Amino acid sequence: MLVRIEASGLCHTDIHAARGEWPVTPTLPFIPGHEGVGIVERLGGGNAHGVAVGDRVAIPWLGYACGDCRYCNTGRETLCLDQLNTGYSINGGFADNAVGYARHVVKVPDGIDRSTPPRLTCAGVTTYKA
Repeated sequence: MLVRIEASGLCHTDIHAARGEWPVTPTLPFIPGHEGVGIVERLGGGNAHGVAVGDRVAIPWLGYACGDCRYCNTGRETLCLDQLNTGYSINGGFADNAVGYARHVVKVPDGIDRSTPPRLTCAGVTTYKA
């Protein structure tokens, strides 16, 4: 899906990625930002997983996981060997538009200020998973 970005948080992970400080560096050029929130502008083919054009969604660090491996099927998608990470191996939210996978974006309920979800897509999820 194509998401028109309204807000994006800045995580220390983005800084490390931009500086090339991790053993696996992203392919240049890349667009950081795994805390993007925006409005769905277009959907691609395939299962929309309940997301519709006009919905507000958050695009988290885990941008894609296969959905078929033992990790994905036991709630441990963050260990999927085929995962793609937003702002690292998939261009992220420091742009006007970003691409997200319907299975991995999170719908943002009406009435929530657009500056709140970016914090939850990283720090909130990290704390929850721990």
